[in-house]
Formats: sequence, C-alpha cells, structure tokens
Amino acid sequence: MKIKRRVWSTVTLGAIAVTVATASPAVAATSGLSEVSAVIATRTADKAQVRVNQVGYPTSGAKVAYAMLPRKVDRVTFEVATPFGVAYRGTSADDVGGWNANYRAVYKLSFSGLTMPGQYRVRLLSPARAVSPGFSIGDGTQLYGQLVDNAVRYFTSERDGQDVVSSVLSRRPANLTDAKAFVYADPRYDSNDSLLGSLKRTGGPVDVSGGWFDAGGGYEKFGYTESYADALMLLAARDYPGSYATLAPEAAFGLKWITKLWNPARKVLYAQVGIGSGNASNTIQGDYNFWFLPQAEDRLKVGPGQDPGPSAYYVKYRPVFPAAPAGQKVSPNLAGRYAADFALGAQLAGSAPQAAHLLSLARSVYADAKTTGVGQLVTAFPHDFYPATQWKSDMLWGAAEIALADEAAGAQGAQVRADLSVAARWARAYLAQGHDDTFNLYDTGAVAEAELIQAMRQAGDFPVPPGTLLGDLATQLRAGQAQAAGDPFALGAQLGDSDASPHAFGLYITDALYQKYGGSVRFASFAQQQLNFALGANGWGTSFVVGAGTVFPHCMQSEIANLAGSLTGRGDIQLGAVTDGPSAPGNFQGLGTVDGMRACSAGHFAPFNTKAAAYEDNVVSWPSVEPAADYTANSLLAFALGADQGTGLG
Repeated sequence: MKIKRRVWSTVTLGAIAVTVATASPAVAATSGLSEVSAVIATRTADKAQVRVNQVGYPTSGAKVAYAMLPRKVDRVTFEVATPFGVAYRGTSADDVGGWNANYRAVYKLSFSGLTMPGQYRVRLLSPARAVSPGFSIGDGTQLYGQLVDNAVRYFTSERDGQDVVSSVLSRRPANLTDAKAFVYADPRYDSNDSLLGSLKRTGGPVDVSGGWFDAGGGYEKFGYTESYADALMLLAARDYPGSYATLAPEAAFGLKWITKLWNPARKVLYAQVGIGSGNASNTIQGDYNFWFLPQAEDRLKVGPGQDPGPSAYYVKYRPVFPAAPAGQKVSPNLAGRYAADFALGAQLAGSAPQAAHLLSLARSVYADAKTTGVGQLVTAFPHDFYPATQWKSDMLWGAAEIALADEAAGAQGAQVRADLSVAARWARAYLAQGHDDTFNLYDTGAVAEAELIQAMRQAGDFPVPPGTLLGDLATQLRAGQAQAAGDPFALGAQLGDSDASPHAFGLYITDALYQKYGGSVRFASFAQQQLNFALGANGWGTSFVVGAGTVFPHCMQSEIANLAGSLTGRGDIQLGAVTDGPSAPGNFQGLGTVDGMRACSAGHFAPFNTKAAAYEDNVVSWPSVEPAADYTANSLLAFALGADQGTGLG
C-alpha cells in the first residue's frame, strides 16, 4: 500500500461521493476507432453498463466483457459488432455477483470464439440496451506495442535535472541545485508525517542531479521506487532489444542516476532527494506545500524577507538522506535492488570495461546489505510513504542478476556457481517466509524467481530446482485467483488499499513469466482478466492508463500534467501514466486544493462506488489518480510481455 498524506488547505472537497462534473470523453491515442462512444458520456445509476478491455483482446485468448444491471434477470443477450455488421451473438446466465446498491447483478459475457482481428463493440440487447466503448482484437504487438512506448514517454516526462526533452509536455531543466546538494541526517517524523525538529547537515556537496520524480504530486526522488522501476525497464530492454527505440536510452537515464546514489569508496548509499512533508508549523516547508512546474523550485526566493522566504529553503536546496551513515550496512531491500540495477546494466553494457564497472558496483552494494537485525526497512522519509516490510525477494533479485551478468561476461564456472549459490540461499529464505502479497513494488519475488530460473538454465547448474520456483509462481497466481473469486470483475487483489492497478499488472507479469519458463496455461484466462481490469473491464468502466482506451484519467494529480498539459484527454497529455485506480472511500475524506492547482474534474463515477472502493477523476484525488513510477513500470513490463506473446494467451 502506498500512503501519502497531504497537508493542504484552501478548499476542502470532502467525501468522494459528492462529485463531479461530466467531461466529454476523449479518443485514445491507441484506439483505431474514428468515433467516440456516445454511451460513455452518460453514466447514471438507472442504466445498464457494458465493461470491456478498451484496448482489446488477443486473437486466440479469452475474451470477456461484463454487463452491469440494476437487478438480476434470467439471462442477457448480446452481440459483438464491427462497423460493418454483427460478428458474434451470445447469451449469458452467468451472474458473477452484485456490485453495489445500484447494480445488483453483473453478467459475464464470453466471446472467446471470436478470433478475427478488427475493431469491435459489445452491444447489450436485452433486458436493456447498452453499448461498450470500442476495442480491438489483434496480436500482442498490435495491442500492446504502442503502450510500451507510451510508458517510456511517461518516464521521459518525469525527468529531473538538465537532460530533459522539451518536446514532451514542454519540459524544462529543473532542480539544478541537486548537482551540488548537501547530505543530512535522516529526518524524524511524527504519526501525522510532520517533520520533527530541524535537519542536521552531515556532508556534501554531492551530485544527485537527474533521475525521475517519484510520483505526480511532488518532485522528490526515492531510490526505493526508482531502482525498482529502472530494473523493470532494463529487464524489458534486455529481453526485447531493438523493439522499442526509446526504451533502452530511458532505462540508461534512470541507471545513470542510480549510480550517483552509491559511493563504494565511502560505502554510503543515498536513498532520497528532497522532502515531501515539512513540519506542522510550516517553518520548514516541503514539496507538498507547493504546486508548480519543477523548474520553479530553482527560482524560489528563500532569503529573509523574501517570498516564500527561508521556510522554503529545503524545497530549493533539496536535502539528500543516506540509507545509513557512511560505512554502516544498509537496508537489504535497497542493496538488493541497486545491485539488480547495476547487474542489469552490466548485461546491457556496450563494452567490456563498462560491464565490468557496473558489475563491480553491483557486487559492492550487495555486499553492504544488512541482513541480520534488519529492523524497519529504509524506503522513504517518512516511512509511511512506502511502508515496506519484505526484503528477501530483493536480495534474491540482486544475486540472480549478478549471476546473469557474470554469464553474459563469460565468467569462470566457479564464479557463476558461487553467484547461483547465493541466489539459491535467498530463494530458499524467500520461499520459507511464505506469501502475503503478489508481485508489485513491495514484493519482487516473481521477477526474481524467473531471473534465477534463467540464470540456472544458462549455467546448467541448479542449486534450487526450477520446478520449485515455478511452483511458487503458481502459488502467487492461485492466491490471486482465490481473491478474484469474491470479485465480480475477478480482480486478484483486494479492492481498497491494495494498489489495484499495479497488482493487476503484477499478476499478469507473473503468469507471463510462469508460462515463459515452462508453466502451463492454466492461469491464462485469469491473468488476461487482470489486464482487462486495468484497461476498463472494471466497475467504473475506465482504464487506469492515460491514453489507453477511450475512458482514462484526464485530471491526474500530476503537477506536470495539470500545469503543462491538456485537461480534456486530448492533445498534450501525460501519455502512458498509470494511476492506482479505486481506493478505500475513507482515503478521499478531507481532500483539498493548493494554490496554483488548475481545477479539473472528469466523468461521473460515484454511482459505481462501493463500500470497499471508490474512484474519482479529480486533480485533488491522489488516492485514485496520482500517477507513479512503480505503477507505470509494472504496466511497461506487462505490455512488453503481452506484445511478446504474439497472438495472445491460450
């Protein structure tokens, strides 16, 4: 779960259920349809709804839509139509459960027999009439290839430092003071995430310029999330070379920043640049006190008597926080992730010296991990922003990538066997602890296990049976299936505080890797529905990926999108951004605006909220529409794997 508490005043909007104006739907950048679906412009509780994956379905895979009705009926009839006529007719008595008081029945509409590529809509014929947004049927590349490029573009839009791309949302160089930033002792926060005391400078200056912003509502940079996102990008760049022109350069941009955060000579690892939350009295302000484009931070006047004055000093001159004092062991989740980044970079390196340097960084940071008496993991300050507790999967991941890097460099067999032995140790530790989560920012086990299988197969050495690791991937998928059994839309994660869209993408990734390394297709339909959920086949009928489908977030809590982009879903949008989606209703209480924010609200989603989860496309609604690096990285890898599966899952 991702938690961010904003201490913003001005206008308070209160609960989510009292919202919002209706905005015209936009034609998605990825849609091949020439018309906008008129039915999605009107969303009222007394009308039937049809929910589909608004991007589309693989030709040979499972295809499922959903009809939401006010009450139960004996059966529903529907058809799937092209612009030229009806391609499929069907009936369904498959009531998968009630959704809320407005929609007491949801019917599953299966049309897997339709395999002809093209553009389609699902039309509900009885007991009421409704039409879905348009979607495609096609192979993996046709469906998902552009979405990989879009996800990369999101990261480009979030670049910090001098090396920005001005053609993407008119970005300008920003936070140039990070090139000579000072190091501070780790800050203390109270239970309301307000800074306690003052910041104590301990060193510097250091160059921490560059990198990506963590999420839309602020400009902090976190090693915890960025190392995760960059590793997924590097992995996709390694496995699909030449498929996506911008992917490898953007992943290299992220890796360049990660290398600045580890100083092997001094044995110090930096974990964070900037602060989101200042103190309760606002004598020390943080990033969340302001709403402006990032280049404005360099122009802040922070001298005595100036506006905003000394209270904003740490917004302009951003503090750097180490994971531990120099020379001390560091949080193992960070050590494992940084090692995975460096080792993946070594696998992609263009020269032997570069590969050797990156591999040496991987080994040195990995050796610095604190694996006994770990205590609270270091993720961000305050810890509540990313309250992680699991780290053994990160140690497994780092070791697996080091082994793969050695193999790529042609290392001696004894060295590779030693690397695999370390990875196997952490694989056994990860398996022994059991699961309370599936693949996402907080649990990287699925990808780590898959990478270890690959490393062992390439070496012909198996300190852990691949079948054991595949079995664990299956265990995670079964856990998702068990959760999905209680959800009409078969989401494999609990709605509310579970980061719905990244978990959905994570389950799709897990199944794709399970199949890639020898697993069966038994979870394929379930996995496809996770992708369907994130792309519109959910209770709210919206995609959570900007530019993917017909209905997607227009009013994200993203300073860059809000101030430099279009608010209509057309034109200059933050393409590829992924938001959380539905969240617990209580998370929407007391949301407010901040000076400089452009008011924006789209859609009418309140009739589809439940007691467990709500959704609102409103710039103040960070619980549902704040984009984030880890969310988007999950989608990027999922789309790359989906594109690679050709005609789709069986």
